[in-house]
Parts: sequence; structure tokens; C-alpha cells
Amino acid sequence: MEPWLTFFDIDGTLLFSSGISKRNIDAMKRLRTDGHKVFINTGRSRAMMLHALPAGLPVDGFICGSAYIEYHGEVLHDTHIDGETLRGVCHFMQETGGRLCLEGVDKLYTLGRVKMTETVNMTDALERYLAKPDKLKVTKITFFDELPDDFEARFPALRLIRFATYTEGIQRGYTKATGMQMLCERLGIPPERTAAFGDSENDIEMLDCAAQSVIMHHAPESLTAHATLRTDGDEDGVAEGIEKLFYGAKS
Repeated sequence: MEPWLTFFDIDGTLLFSSGISKRNIDAMKRLRTDGHKVFINTGRSRAMMLHALPAGLPVDGFICGSAYIEYHGEVLHDTHIDGETLRGVCHFMQETGGRLCLEGVDKLYTLGRVKMTETVNMTDALERYLAKPDKLKVTKITFFDELPDDFEARFPALRLIRFATYTEGIQRGYTKATGMQMLCERLGIPPERTAAFGDSENDIEMLDCAAQSVIMHHAPESLTAHATLRTDGDEDGVAEGIEKLFYGAKS
């Protein structure tokens, strides 16, 4: 079989409360052994992703926060939220008592009482951090409080993806499909040989971009129209999808 590019969401797809299953890891290793490329495609930033994945996970690269792309340790693309937007958003949240996390390439920066580990708390020295916002290298912002309906009009550089308990602020013009298209072009592999694995609404662009798409068993019904198949299970769902798509396994 000619080489394919395969893309995997982290939370709720690869990663669960028990970690990443051995069966999933073994299936990803098999893909790479057979000459296919394996990429993480996550809404997390590069810094936040480091807290989630075990060492030695068999991958060729990462797409993080839609705007950062890494292949075999080489950074292929890395754009950051502009300083004016960062200042405006942080001042707005400070004035309204909101909480957020600026997800950078190297570090995570929080404002307000945010229960996250290994972050830099900016709350008592916000202006010092905002004096040189480019140094923060922020690719994405996560908000932990309800945002007003006109938030995107206030800050047009951001596109919001709202979830039940948080909201993601993504750089406008980027989706989980952006990096996939860039990697296809860079590696000379046509879109017809791409597969994506996801479980939630922020995976839709990735699923639609791929020639073959797999959603986990627990994925909302709204994702069915965007998937080639839905797995029978969750924690080993990635392995199940790989086995069915690439190795002819039956349900």
C-alpha cells in the first residue's frame, strides 16, 4: 500500500482518563512500520500537548492549535496571535473577572483562578507579560467563563469554538484541516491518501478534509455525517479504526 498521512485528535480519541491504551499505541506503531505517517492533530497548543502525551509515542509530527506544525522535530509553520489582540482580550477578561489560559508554544500563561498545573500565572503582573506579547508565542486562547455574544466582533482575529465548560479562541483563518493540507503538499502525498480520527465538534474540518474519517463511539450524532465509520468502542477506538481501514478487520 502506498503511504498515507494519518491524523489523530488527543482528548476523547487517543487519550482517556486511563491514558492511551497499549492497543492504540501498537496500532500506530504498525502504521509507521508499514510506511505510513502518523500525526497528532490537536486543539491543544504545543506546550499544553506536552502535558498529555507519554514519552515515545510513535508519531512523525504534530499539528497544535491549528497554527503550529512540526515534522520530525522541524517546525514547518508557527503563527501567533497578535499583540493587540492579546492585550485587548486580557484587559477585557481582567475587567470582567474572567479566566483564561494563553496557550503558547513553550509555556502556558493563566489569568485568574485557573486549576491547571505547570502554568505561569500572570494575574499579579499582567502588564509585565503584555509589554512584550510576541515573546509569549501564543497560538490559542482557552476561556473558562461565558463570553458575550459580541466577543468575536470585539476581537476579529479570533474564531470561537464553544463547549459546555470552556471556549476555544482559534486564530481566524486556521482549522484542524489547515495543517493537513500543508503536510500533504510538503510531503507530496495527495489528499486521497489521508485518514483522520476524532470525537468532537472541533474535529469536523479535520474529518471533512480526510479521505477516510473515523469517529469514536461516544462522538455526538452530529458527527455521523462527517465520518466514514464510527467505532464500536472508545478507549481502543483508534486501534479499531486503523484495523478496519488499513487491515481489513471486520466488526
